[in-house]
Amino acid sequence: MELALEAGAEDFKAEPQGYEVITTPGNFEAVHKQMEARGIKYDAAEVTALPELTVPLTAEHAVGVNRLIEALEEHDDVKEVFSNAEFPNE
Repeated sequence: MELALEAGAEDFKAEPQGYEVITTPGNFEAVHKQMEARGIKYDAAEVTALPELTVPLTAEHAVGVNRLIEALEEHDDVKEVFSNAEFPNE
């Protein structure tokens, strides 16, 4: 965590599947290079959209939203799909 913050990251999250380093798109390349130079290995490094506000869904609404997201992802003209939906834990 300390290395990420020293490299210029804004936030650091410990997740069950690994760690997530969050920075602004403008600082991404600098943080990425510093982490790499310090020998930190990573599975993925990318700029992505993070919602500022999430919307909690009921189990019933989650089914429809999942269907919509899947349909958008399968569409040939769609490159990426982002959502601010907060799905219930089942």
